[in-house]
Amino acid sequence: MSFSLVFKPRAETEIAEAFAWYDQPTIMQGETFFAELERVERFIRLNPLLYPGVDPAIHRANLHRFPYSLFYVVDGSVISVLSCFHQHRDPGTQPGAGDT
Repeated sequence: MSFSLVFKPRAETEIAEAFAWYDQPTIMQGETFFAELERVERFIRLNPLLYPGVDPAIHRANLHRFPYSLFYVVDGSVISVLSCFHQHRDPGTQPGAGDT
């Protein structure tokens, strides 16, 4: 089965913010962050149930080398990435907490 993957607006915003942080001249890891994000995205597309569920419907895929996780749901052949969440942040204090 072929899966399509879509990023919800919240996830897109979080990814853009993380990329901007890592792409600063003093860090210069933006491209590495993006490459890792693409690597995890490929794994999710190939086998969306590979990563553990944190809720009956929500899965979490951790990025390597970066403290971020992709939270996503699978609905038929569509994978929706809900969030690219920084692992050291409190979910209750993040702007838009609870939004999808």
